[in-house]
Amino acid sequence: MGVTWLLRADRQTRYLHALERAQSVASVVAASLGGNIAVYDALLKEMVREAEDPVTPLFPERVRDRVRFGQTLSRDFLDDAYVVDRQGRIAAPLNQPPGAPVSVADRDYFRSHESSPSLGLYISQPYASRTHGGALSVALTRRIAAPDHSFAGVAVLALRLDHLSTLVNDVDSADLRSIDIVEEKGTVLACDPCADSRPGMLVTLPGNAARNGDLATALSFPEGVSAMDYRSVRVPGASMYVVVTPSNEVLMREWRRHTLLFGVIAVMCAATLVAGAWLLAAAMRTRASAAARLVSLAVTDGLTGLANRHALDTKLAAQWQRAKRSGTPLSILFVDIDHFRHFNDAYGHPAGDDVLRAVAKNISGHLRRDSDMAARYGGEEFAVVLPDTDAQAAAVMAEQVRRDIERLHIDHVGSETGMVTVSVGAATGAADACESAHAIVQAAEAQLFIAKQSGRNRISTTVMRRKTAPAASDAASDPASHGG
Repeated sequence: MGVTWLLRADRQTRYLHALERAQSVASVVAASLGGNIAVYDALLKEMVREAEDPVTPLFPERVRDRVRFGQTLSRDFLDDAYVVDRQGRIAAPLNQPPGAPVSVADRDYFRSHESSPSLGLYISQPYASRTHGGALSVALTRRIAAPDHSFAGVAVLALRLDHLSTLVNDVDSADLRSIDIVEEKGTVLACDPCADSRPGMLVTLPGNAARNGDLATALSFPEGVSAMDYRSVRVPGASMYVVVTPSNEVLMREWRRHTLLFGVIAVMCAATLVAGAWLLAAAMRTRASAAARLVSLAVTDGLTGLANRHALDTKLAAQWQRAKRSGTPLSILFVDIDHFRHFNDAYGHPAGDDVLRAVAKNISGHLRRDSDMAARYGGEEFAVVLPDTDAQAAAVMAEQVRRDIERLHIDHVGSETGMVTVSVGAATGAADACESAHAIVQAAEAQLFIAKQSGRNRISTTVMRRKTAPAASDAASDPASHGG
């Protein structure tokens, strides 16, 4: 949404800049043309003064020289000059042509001055010149009055439209659709390029366009272009306008190129952000993984993968508090590998490490709840914490562990059975029978000692009572008494 808004704002800004450029070009062309017309009007006024003076010739040579000088200054925009008498005949041309006088009584400028004494400077409609081989021209004219103020003729300066077109052709129009000079009644005087109009063509101006100083019509550009798509400036001192239209094609081409560049930059930024986010996430995952490994190393035995002594102490403390709150029993098993020192002596420490891992895997395989924990207590001794477990369930698990390790059939020449076996001591206590979890640990260790003293490869269990003496049912059991 934000990118779309920025692109739309950029297009609108470029559009407004294009209109500002059109306004600037129209103003420059209008000022240049207005300057020429001011010079021509000064010449016309001098021609009128001389023609109205009964003492001087109708078109004195000195005035002709000034007109010729004006031609050189205006780059031949000024094509011809002459004085027309009251009958509409060219009575005094700039250069004396051979033959009979030419009549221009049918021209609009002649009829307009004849009927309107106060008309002032009048710019004619385009016409085919009768003195220059039909060249399309437009006349700048002023009325000549007789001493009694009656109509005496017209002073005329003729501008060839093809010469006038050079004024717009010289403008740098690479970013413009068209430049038009149009007379206020709608006649095109010059255009570049001339797409749908040409010099001398009459186009329709709507309503009061001329009076309001605005042109809301298409000139040399196609139909459908609104008044907001171009700029027009009235030529100072003349009834004509300069109309400049920006090129939508150039505008959109530049905007599309800018949009493409913006899109590439946006994609690169997005890719950079995605890559940065991915790298950051990867770094965070790596850091989290490293932190997890550190935590795991802090609470895990490196050889067996079971919890270490520190983790066991933390677990016991937490489960003892839980047992105190809930009044449920807490059972602890101690598992010791029989004759493990002899095994290391006979088979080597690497083989001993394998046995430790096998026993640890077997013990952890019997845990069914998240709250249960198996830990390496030290050397070949393991501890199992069984929250909310009574003595009977603890004895069952102890026997299962002993039996399953025996069934691994790991050779052990130093054992009475010829294979690796374990002895298990189990103790169960509750908050009303002992002061701490440490008391249950000590009781389980004592039961392990009893199991070993009773011949190994067996379990021994006890239940902590309010009395300090062990319960009458406490005993060490051999495999035969447990079906093993």
